[in-house]
Amino acid sequence: MPSDKLETAKARLDEAVAERQRIADEIEVADESADVDSLEQRWNESDQTVEAAKREVALYERIERAREDLPSPAVPDVKVVKEEPTYRKDTPFSFFRDLAMRNRDEASAERMRRHDAEMSERRDVSSASNGFIPPVYLAELAAEFPRGGRPLADALPKAPLPATGTSFTVPKVTGGSAVAAQTDGGSVQETDPTTSQPATYVRTIAGQVDISQQLLDRSDPAFDVIVLRDLQSAYDAELDRQLIAGASASNEHVGLLNVSGVNSVTYTAGTATAADTLPKIYKAIEQIASNRYLPATHLVMHPRRAAFLAAGLSSTAPVFQQGPLMLAAGTQDGAQVASIAGLPVIIDPNIPVNLGSGTDEDRVLAIHAPDLAVMEGGVRTRVLDAPLSDTLEVRIQLFGYSAFLSERYPKGVSVISGTGLNDVL
Repeated sequence: MPSDKLETAKARLDEAVAERQRIADEIEVADESADVDSLEQRWNESDQTVEAAKREVALYERIERAREDLPSPAVPDVKVVKEEPTYRKDTPFSFFRDLAMRNRDEASAERMRRHDAEMSERRDVSSASNGFIPPVYLAELAAEFPRGGRPLADALPKAPLPATGTSFTVPKVTGGSAVAAQTDGGSVQETDPTTSQPATYVRTIAGQVDISQQLLDRSDPAFDVIVLRDLQSAYDAELDRQLIAGASASNEHVGLLNVSGVNSVTYTAGTATAADTLPKIYKAIEQIASNRYLPATHLVMHPRRAAFLAAGLSSTAPVFQQGPLMLAAGTQDGAQVASIAGLPVIIDPNIPVNLGSGTDEDRVLAIHAPDLAVMEGGVRTRVLDAPLSDTLEVRIQLFGYSAFLSERYPKGVSVISGTGLNDVL
């Protein structure tokens, strides 16, 4: 018997098809006075709705088939009336224990097969042996990052990671063509563009935890949440750190602070102030517009810098607007700047604070975000019991592949550095 979700999806598809037909009828009888542009827009929107409804129906049909092919032996006489995931917060089954036991316990193996089918439907990916995708509820819980998180990584545009290969090239025009005024019968300006194909590397970020078999067998399934949350948050913070300060020579992404040829602004000050910092930020913004010929879209700074600027006074009033106080430099909220010069501020604790000759400086960046695409594959987990079998321990690993297009347009990045960015709070 089809699930309620499948029936609802089919009903939405029928409604969408009927609405598209009504619009088609209107177009067929339309005369010269009809608003053709409006009809065409309505048709396109209706057609997109139909296609989305078809994909939804196909998804639930595949889930139905997966469940029919993989019935649960524990409850053979029970019909599935609600499509709940195999691993949930309220189930007695441990994802990691089943992952470790799947080759020795048929019940664990079947739950993993069912879970793998569910994840393939939900995420449009399949998992290889010994590398299953974490359950949805674990990933949702792991979104609460106790570390520095991934503020910059989440703010940058995303692009799909190539399915194969450890590196790839993105063509880059290094010298442009030219045009010039042409007189009658005169020669046309001819300047051929020059190109290069710099390599971008796929990097691996991974971590592991060793736990006793006893803990895996005897602990509450909530233990899964604790382990995965910690590994996931460590992964996210490390990815974000590499996007900012990664060094390619260390098999890391080329972070923005290490991209060659970016715009550079030096801020030297014995005693820095918010008012004195502002012109340097405006200079960083201006350099992107002057050299990249596109506007900056974001500023990126450490929480201590954001708090320092929010605390700054001009005469007796805050430099940055708070509540009804109207000043032009920008806004603040929660004791940190939220915008400067109309640009949103990304507050990122993964910016290093040990830079400069005194090892006490941070950095402020201005970026044109569309230039900086993050290509990230799905994070994976696996459980290995062979390496630690002599101590009856199990190794839980989390890993992911990613690439960062940080070097396409160096002039789309400005970096502010200098003694004016030391620890002043």
